[in-house]
Amino acid sequence: MSKERIKYLSRLKSFACLAVVILHTLGMAMGFSPDKDTARLIFSIRTLTLWAVPCFIMATGALLLDENRELGLKKLFSKLILRMVLALVIFTFLFKCFDALLIDKSFELGEVLDFTGKSLLYNYSWEHMWYLYLMIALYLMMPAYKAAAKAMSSSTLNYIIAVMFVMLSLLPAVYTLFLAEENGQSAELRIVIYISKVFPLFLFAGFAIAKDKLKIPLIVSGPVALACAIVMPILADHCVKERDMALYSIINEYHFPITVLGAAALFALFKAFDRIDLGAADKFFAQVEKCSFGIYLLHMVLLKLVFAVWGFDPFDHGGLIMVFLISLAVFLVTFIVVRLLRFIPLVNKVI
Repeated sequence: MSKERIKYLSRLKSFACLAVVILHTLGMAMGFSPDKDTARLIFSIRTLTLWAVPCFIMATGALLLDENRELGLKKLFSKLILRMVLALVIFTFLFKCFDALLIDKSFELGEVLDFTGKSLLYNYSWEHMWYLYLMIALYLMMPAYKAAAKAMSSSTLNYIIAVMFVMLSLLPAVYTLFLAEENGQSAELRIVIYISKVFPLFLFAGFAIAKDKLKIPLIVSGPVALACAIVMPILADHCVKERDMALYSIINEYHFPITVLGAAALFALFKAFDRIDLGAADKFFAQVEKCSFGIYLLHMVLLKLVFAVWGFDPFDHGGLIMVFLISLAVFLVTFIVVRLLRFIPLVNKVI
């Protein structure tokens, strides 16, 4: 199979990288909010970046579920899973060293190693490390997902995607928003599908859209993406302003129906413009794609330095404009650092 780069996936993953950096920058900047209105505005803006992780997983599905791409158990474990496990161990240790040296101001190797060991089981490390556990779980199930994708006709695949959307996204949201309160918080919705939350839906949706098994025309994907971008911050503002705790509890979750629909629409939107040649920009996107995992891992180091170690208050230096400038600077600096690190043997096998 030709390993020619897929332009729309490179572009999508590049913008998703930037969106993740903005998401985390806004989250850390929120702690410096001078008033409740600013905090509410930041919370609302953050919802515009929630499509990034679903689109990353959809890109994974588009690539790894492709029937023309070989993915034996040897490659799965020796390359994909091993990379995630090594990154998890190494960066859990390094991030704890960072905290001990620069935040706690007390470094004891035994304590760091003990924390690292416990964190690998319970994920006590930095918040964004959850993604590595997710990818390990998805990779472990990939042979089953791949076999299922290969065996299903387009109509069956679309049926499965629709059922997963209803059962893993729409029904839980409807229950949380309209039924949970009257049935008591201890009541659980028993109409469920017992698979790993919503994330396999993104894998299959990415594969289906990439292979034109699920056709979302531009006339649909564009308006849907725009509508989701308008509705999400409005709902976020509403749930904070009106203290709608049911909505607040799910609007930042990746299974929230508007996030699912928005991510699928954006994926289809990027695919629709794949044939357009962006010249030098596409070369840049290709490099960002290669560095995307490293950017995800390391961007939090810079954000921790800026906000937790230096205590930089963006609202004393321009407000939200400064927050976005920090996001862009962190993205570019992390990209350059990762690009250089990838020239180092062995290091390039992890990041």
